[in-house]
Amino acid sequence: MASARYTVHIKPEDIQPDAPPPELTPKEKRENFWFYHKWHVLGGAVAFALLFSLVWEIATQVKPDYTIGLLSSHGVPVGIGEVLGERLAPLFNDRNGDGRVVVTVMEYTVAHGEDLDRIDPNIQMASMTKLMGDFDMGESILFLTDDLEYFEEQYFLFAYNDGSVPEEGVPPDYSRMGVRWGDCPALTELELGSAEDFAGVSGIDYQTFLQNFRLVQRILAGTQLENDPDASAYYTDCAAKFEELTRR
Repeated sequence: MASARYTVHIKPEDIQPDAPPPELTPKEKRENFWFYHKWHVLGGAVAFALLFSLVWEIATQVKPDYTIGLLSSHGVPVGIGEVLGERLAPLFNDRNGDGRVVVTVMEYTVAHGEDLDRIDPNIQMASMTKLMGDFDMGESILFLTDDLEYFEEQYFLFAYNDGSVPEEGVPPDYSRMGVRWGDCPALTELELGSAEDFAGVSGIDYQTFLQNFRLVQRILAGTQLENDPDASAYYTDCAAKFEELTRR
């Protein structure tokens, strides 16, 4: 029992239980929830949007039938890769059976010598990283390059036109390696147009620019791709296209 000295001054109304809080209206409930949880809701919405975007990109990504590497030590005009892919597509076939022919042209600028001063180091590093990935995965069997001897000396990557591999320790016979774009009727007959600046003014003519590039095929023998059936089949198809494109 409570001591009298603690209860003597307490009034009966002082010991009544607290009244329950008033019931919130639906609007007040929504406002209260939003006040305490808005950042959780927004964070969840952003995470969902990013996940949806990634899934959508993967689901709708078109897998190319062929990939060609455009390998330059001097840089290439803006837009040339996209145009080349579109104009080359009719010369290739639907390898993956999806009902359309897609040729992707991957642009790699790997400068050396005096050209190093004219290229952003970040672009140089990004190109080299992508190029190494291409080599390892065997995405590009066919390459168009403006500096065949330099890239062969650096990477020992290219085959002779008959598909054979240059003998190790012996200087390559570059007359048997690759064919100049300007000497390939199937390529010089393509309507490529020219580069345009942001004002829509025509600049470098793509055909003129490509005249001295050489179309060359990479080696398969001795690489990690040699024992991969899919990679070997892809190489065989690309070798056949190389022969067709360089026929004079």
